[in-house]
Amino acid sequence: MKTEEIAPLHILFADDDSDESYLFNEALEHSDLNIVLSHANDGNSLLSFLKNKPLPDVVIIDINMPHKDGLEALAEIRSYPEFTSLPLIIYSTTTNSKIIEASYQKGANLFVVKPNNFDGMVQVVKKIGAINWQHKGKPAMENFVVTED
Repeated sequence: MKTEEIAPLHILFADDDSDESYLFNEALEHSDLNIVLSHANDGNSLLSFLKNKPLPDVVIIDINMPHKDGLEALAEIRSYPEFTSLPLIIYSTTTNSKIIEASYQKGANLFVVKPNNFDGMVQVVKKIGAINWQHKGKPAMENFVVTED
């Protein structure tokens, strides 16, 4: 009997901090998940990637980026009909309820609080990788925020 090979989950990670991108990539390697990672270093390059490349399965967006911040990029992405069902995750150190609410209202699928250490980042990566993104809609607000715990 031949088993079907599962295609890797393609994540586009948008963050201007190269150290953060490196750590996220390292966490992916330690997670033992079948994930392919692409990078964008600001909101403008994120939008360019989405318009010119095959679409990723999931987009993770940092809030604090130059040229176009994460919330601006989120709103612009959601304004295009071809991206309405694309899973978008806001990834930030903040736990400010106004920013979390704005992310929810602008159409993010999840809000992930950046972990304080590498082990926490591996846990967050595993949580993201365990979600069936093909059938993931917008959660209720009480299930919107994901932490390392």
